[in-house]
Amino acid sequence: MPPRSQPVVELLCVGTELLNGKLNTHLPFFAGRLRGAGLRLARESTVPDDPRALAAAAREALARCDALIVCGGLGPTFDDLTRPALADALGLGLDFRPELYAGIRRRFARLGARLPAENRRQAFLLRGARALPNREGSAPGQLLQLRRPPRPPQLVALLPGPLHELSPMFDAHVLPRLRSLYGRGRAAATWTLRLCGLPESAADERLRPLTRRANGGLDFTILFSDYGQVELNAVALASSARAARRAIGAVRRRALRLAGPYVFGEGDQTLAGAVGRMLRRRRLTLAVAESCTAGLLAARLTETPGSSAYFRGGVTAYHNDLKRGLLGVRERTLSRRGAVSRDAALEMAQGVRRAAGARLGLAVTGVAGPGGGAPGRPVGRVFLALAGPGAGARAERFDFPGGRQCVRRRAVAAALRLLWEALRRPGGISK
Repeated sequence: MPPRSQPVVELLCVGTELLNGKLNTHLPFFAGRLRGAGLRLARESTVPDDPRALAAAAREALARCDALIVCGGLGPTFDDLTRPALADALGLGLDFRPELYAGIRRRFARLGARLPAENRRQAFLLRGARALPNREGSAPGQLLQLRRPPRPPQLVALLPGPLHELSPMFDAHVLPRLRSLYGRGRAAATWTLRLCGLPESAADERLRPLTRRANGGLDFTILFSDYGQVELNAVALASSARAARRAIGAVRRRALRLAGPYVFGEGDQTLAGAVGRMLRRRRLTLAVAESCTAGLLAARLTETPGSSAYFRGGVTAYHNDLKRGLLGVRERTLSRRGAVSRDAALEMAQGVRRAAGARLGLAVTGVAGPGGGAPGRPVGRVFLALAGPGAGARAERFDFPGGRQCVRRRAVAAALRLLWEALRRPGGISK
């Protein structure tokens, strides 16, 4: 049975750089940690280094949430304004703590560095707050419990911005307090199913008999993961860990039946890892020939430990001389069809298979851009080919949108999908 009421936990990320395009890694960290405690992150907001905007966002959040986590803006520089902005939002003063300043001085002395005068501001705490030690940096965190009858107690945590500083602080001090205040009688279990070979909408349709059962105790999301890959995320909330695990077990059994042949993994498993397991099980070896992806496919295949058991190696052949000399692509193919063509991809796959002494050869050639496009050969045009023993070979054409890195990443994902689909089909690749 799920818990009856869901505490509202919000995250407020501070930093103009986050609004200027810097990757925000805080959301997945906090969402995962809270989910493991049987709590949900209800909302995330990002505000610039503007004290008025920050104070206004904090007031709005505190009007609706039970706990507010604020990260960023606790440094020593002019734009680190979280402390005064939160003091304004809460109507509290800031108190200087000499013992904190002494600890900051000791840290700089250990590092043999001069202590700038600006670091003194890091020793100010919201009135009534408890300092949270920072093992990785100079900015202490803060934890404050607000008591404003008739409202139930609210928890406010101020954490530094860098993830390597805030994560041990959150795990050691904030999460236990959140569990104590809001997590009693709550437990969570999570599970991820990974699919390949069907679009997100088709995965949604296939899994609909399961996902329509979402309620206060079960939550599902279906996400596009990579080219041709989709993931189903399931969260079960219950009054005990055993009940949550039992609910997730039932979800897993139903999802596996519904998704059937499209499943390639669970949890953190990758498509490259799934391909590796299939190659190992069938005692097949693989070599790759890459043009537009420049070794990215080989890198993905060898991320899996033990990949040397099935991966023979790869050739990165950008220049046509290498395609001819190392891979045996015919001059007639290059002059008549071009290096970016179905025939060139097939000959590259056969050539690398022979050169490496592998049972299978996988090739990719294309135009990643931004230049190099031509009539009949636009930017994003990619050919993939898979060759096996004898005359067994297949090739596919793709037209990928996006910039250079996007085209290369999609080409690698499509190549892995091509290999996976061939390996899972009975008779798809003969030994």
